[in-house]
Amino acid sequence: MSDVGRPNIPNGSEALRRDRDQARQQLGETVAELTGKFDIPGRVEDKAHETADAARHRVADAKQHAHETADAARHRVADAKQAAHETAEQARAQAGHLVDRAAKVPEPVIHKGKQLVGAARMRPAPIAAAAVAGVVLFWWMRRRRA
Repeated sequence: MSDVGRPNIPNGSEALRRDRDQARQQLGETVAELTGKFDIPGRVEDKAHETADAARHRVADAKQHAHETADAARHRVADAKQAAHETAEQARAQAGHLVDRAAKVPEPVIHKGKQLVGAARMRPAPIAAAAVAGVVLFWWMRRRRA
């Protein structure tokens, strides 16, 4: 017989068994690949687990950021309270100083001041005219110097 036109076929039973085993192995791998591709529920479950893990990480990051922001806000509030307390103490000290100075003003000066205020309330027109004249005089002097 002539081997022309025929594929190269091994002529031993051992060679046939090797070919058969190799074909089975390749077929098994192909089936496994196709099963993996067509295993939609399994792929969906894997994707769901990946998505859930990513969401857990994002939630953890958001919690951490929220805690850091809250801590920073607490520190700012504490600093603002301290500054307000210090400012209030300074205002109390200045008010006490002004009260002490007011208490040292002689009685005749206080009496004259009250008389002037009473007179200004009775005749506001002359006081307003004097204020306008003072503003005009101030403006004129500033303009002359410039």
